[in-house]
Amino acid sequence: MVANKHQSKTIIFGQQKGGVGKTTDTCMVALVSSLLMNKKTLLIDFDLQGNATSFLSKSFQVEKFPYTLMTALESGNLKKAILKLSENLDIIPAGYDMRLFTEFLTEEFKTVRERTFYFKNLLSEIESDYDYIFIDIPPSTDLKVDNAMVACDYLVVVQETQQFSFEGSQRLIFDYVQTLVDDFGQDVPIQVAGVLPALLQQKRPMHQKLVDETIQTFGRDNVFNTIIQNHARLEWYPRLGFQFDDFHDKKMVALFADIFCELEERINIYETKGDIENYLYTPKFLLEGKLTKIGKEIKLNGFDR
Repeated sequence: MVANKHQSKTIIFGQQKGGVGKTTDTCMVALVSSLLMNKKTLLIDFDLQGNATSFLSKSFQVEKFPYTLMTALESGNLKKAILKLSENLDIIPAGYDMRLFTEFLTEEFKTVRERTFYFKNLLSEIESDYDYIFIDIPPSTDLKVDNAMVACDYLVVVQETQQFSFEGSQRLIFDYVQTLVDDFGQDVPIQVAGVLPALLQQKRPMHQKLVDETIQTFGRDNVFNTIIQNHARLEWYPRLGFQFDDFHDKKMVALFADIFCELEERINIYETKGDIENYLYTPKFLLEGKLTKIGKEIKLNGFDR
């Protein structure tokens, strides 16, 4: 699969198994991209449950969204639903009306190709406004998710260190993504940026064994060096919204800053060399659970909660 080299990068943190934290990961990386790295960032919530919308609305104290992604899809104009959260962060929120998307596509378009690429065509009209576009998708494989996936440049597979998640990662990459590529060829230039191990508890041998098996299955170069360990603070953010009040919050930002930097390095390698070989990310912000010098100096732009 050939890497997409246009300026804006559309990224999905995906997994076929639910409950692995991919929505939290997506929101945190989007926050780091916009508030710390000062990248023009858009988060699009594709899940009718609206968990990413809830996370960011609490974080930026937004009480109401005038438009949803579905209203924008029906009108044929994504700009209609874009809401600015900070100087560099925008969101297109989801609502329960997203359940109507598949029916809308079926009624409006005759061919599978037209139905599958509808969202991608709309996204092409706004993508040049951003450095990064993150799409939060539900853990399913249907026409709705197909629309998001064919618009994706890079897929990060979030793998919880449990057996079902490990199997879900293999199905996502080897079955689902490969089927889209087989069906639509070069119109789906999606590249798997890597597998991101999450919720690791180091004192449990089975968890470390699954990380080792992940490396054996996908190759060391294709597994993120940065690992999301189980942190109680991360569990609070979906409930209360992101906060930046103390040392523990700074450590969470540092963790996802390393994930963002590793992702950027991986993208750069793909686009300059075509494939990743003999690569291992060196942590910049958080090393062995401790803030580095640059990690201690983290400041967020445009977040005053």
